[in-house]
Amino acid sequence: MAKSYQIQIQIKQRKPGGWKAMPFILGNETFERISMASFGLLANFMVYLTRELHMNQVSAANIINLWAGVSNFAPLLGAFISDSYVGRFRTIAFGSFALFLGMLTVTLTDWLPELHPPQCTKQMQKLGQCIGPTKAQLGILIMGLGFLSVGSGGVTPCSIPFGVDQFDPTSDEGRKGINSFFNWYYTTFTVIMLFTQTVVVYIQDSVSWVIGFGMPTLCMLFSIILFFIGTKIYVHVKPEGSPLSGIFQVLSVAYKKRGIKLLPVAYNKSCVIITQDLLSCVIITYKNEM
Repeated sequence: MAKSYQIQIQIKQRKPGGWKAMPFILGNETFERISMASFGLLANFMVYLTRELHMNQVSAANIINLWAGVSNFAPLLGAFISDSYVGRFRTIAFGSFALFLGMLTVTLTDWLPELHPPQCTKQMQKLGQCIGPTKAQLGILIMGLGFLSVGSGGVTPCSIPFGVDQFDPTSDEGRKGINSFFNWYYTTFTVIMLFTQTVVVYIQDSVSWVIGFGMPTLCMLFSIILFFIGTKIYVHVKPEGSPLSGIFQVLSVAYKKRGIKLLPVAYNKSCVIITQDLLSCVIITYKNEM
């Protein structure tokens, strides 16, 4: 008598990372905020451009405003790429490397003598005899700011959603975890803002610009290392498409058909509108008034 064996295969779904992933995510975001442009660099950057690079206030303000504008627009593009193509994990990873390269470049502009103008005494500043940056030096600085904008576009729109992805919103424990995550997120946000606006600015003004820029650069490096340590714990949500895709499709179709002419053909109580595009045909019916 043949024996039959029934093999049951149980497919185990991967549980959300939950609080196991939080030390890596919150630690990554904490170090990341110290080095991000809006915290560790932007607060005192006008002083750096005018005092160390000997730029006039108008030129320095134009550079900062342009950089801030691009950095504020970049998250919109980063969110679209993340939701439509690569996912949040890869977007954060790419943005983190871009932030590190940007901070490293800005730090080198003050560390290496070849990347900044010669020093200027206070008397020379009063007489307006200070030499400004060359085109090459200014180009390297702008390249570093460009890396920072790209990094901000990758990290800013994905950091909070990626943390929320680690919890199961359908369970009570998951919902409590999400609420606690937001509390910790904004608590660290406030603490880091206080730290960068006081300690980092003091070091830049009173100690050394190299150290003042080097600290956020090292923090960004630690942030990348900490982020990748928790790779096996994270829950990776596949990209499901962005709402912007539908908007862009509508605008694209409207632009392509902007030159179509309507050719009305009248019948008794209805009007068939046939366009030059044979695939488009709209029938409009109406009621005659007695």
